[in-house]
Amino acid sequence: MAEAHEGTSAGTKRIRRIRHRGRASQVSIYLGKQLRFFINENDWKVLPMAAVISALVGMVIRSRFFINMEGSLISGFALTCVAIWNGCFNSIQSVCRERAIVKREHRSGMHVSSYVAAHMIYQLLLCLAQTGLTMYVLVLMGIKFPEKGFMTPLMQIDIGISMLLITYAADMMSLFLSSISRTTTGAMTLMPFVLIFQLVFSGGIIPLPEWSQSLSSFTISNYGIQTIAAQSGYNELPMVTGWQTLSGMRDTEIGGEVTLGQILDVMNSKPVQERRDLVLVDSSWMEEKTGAEAGTPGASDQTQPIAGETGETPAVPVLTLGQLVDFLQEQPMLQANRDKVFNVRAKLSDLFEIFGEEKVREIVQRKTAEASYKEEYERSEENIWGNWTMLILFILFFSLLSTVVLKRIDKDKR
Repeated sequence: MAEAHEGTSAGTKRIRRIRHRGRASQVSIYLGKQLRFFINENDWKVLPMAAVISALVGMVIRSRFFINMEGSLISGFALTCVAIWNGCFNSIQSVCRERAIVKREHRSGMHVSSYVAAHMIYQLLLCLAQTGLTMYVLVLMGIKFPEKGFMTPLMQIDIGISMLLITYAADMMSLFLSSISRTTTGAMTLMPFVLIFQLVFSGGIIPLPEWSQSLSSFTISNYGIQTIAAQSGYNELPMVTGWQTLSGMRDTEIGGEVTLGQILDVMNSKPVQERRDLVLVDSSWMEEKTGAEAGTPGASDQTQPIAGETGETPAVPVLTLGQLVDFLQEQPMLQANRDKVFNVRAKLSDLFEIFGEEKVREIVQRKTAEASYKEEYERSEENIWGNWTMLILFILFFSLLSTVVLKRIDKDKR
């Protein structure tokens, strides 16, 4: 009996030591437990999975990233998807798979804050490993990162920090989902809906109706896309979609039947009248023409300047668009034939040749880039720091929610 009493007393003391163990000591115990999960429960599989996903995405964006506006935005969306996917799979089952154990240990004196803190440290290390592996694979896939970064000495570090914060924020969100789920099946069922919400309402690639635009402020993906697009210089790159579409239509014929009256009416239109002072012919043009003709055989006798009584060359008159319009409108023969029909047809390639294809491309790309400017993608320290701060707030918010939920786990009747 004495031995039994002594054993009972020892067990009581042992329970008390567990109940009153310090929070820091419990953190180290749970970190060891997470390490055993990593090795024995095959949690390490998230690393090769991250490498495979990064390789697939890298093959798609390697010819677009840092090249043009569209590539910058698409790459930001794709890399954000990679980070959110990695983060969600890291911890979606981490709490619900041991829910019964967590509940029993909490009733025995486990500090929930220590349990969550251990998960945060472990998941941070896991996200660091995934981010480093992702950046390495992206380089192997042929993505050419600019050498100089905007926030740090290297652009790879800039993008890596953003990827880490996005992954870690998604990880903490997934930890919260795991905390409120009673079973692993429930957690895995809930995750696709959360992923769809994150990606559809990111506000990056998919245009949102006005009523739902405010929802993007509550998504991790929104700030992830904004920071990566800003780091890649979205607003400073050319927009090529407009030109590619126009160039693909170079064999398309434009025009049709038009009357002389319609042509004359166009000359009275507001756009033409606003440009009446546009100079069509001036003295420099005449001088170039005269010089060119002078260089041809037999042209010397025909291109001599006509001298006035003073012996000086008369000034060449300037022809403006307004003068040309007035001259044509005053011609009775043109007015009498307003109903005459002309068949005007031309290919876009003909217009490119007339105006110069390089010049047209430069104008189209510049104007479409100006029209596609977005303030939220501006490459500035204030903008990038703001997005990083929002991602950090998401991390703290979801970790706090996980702690609050698990504090009530002992009231779970199941």
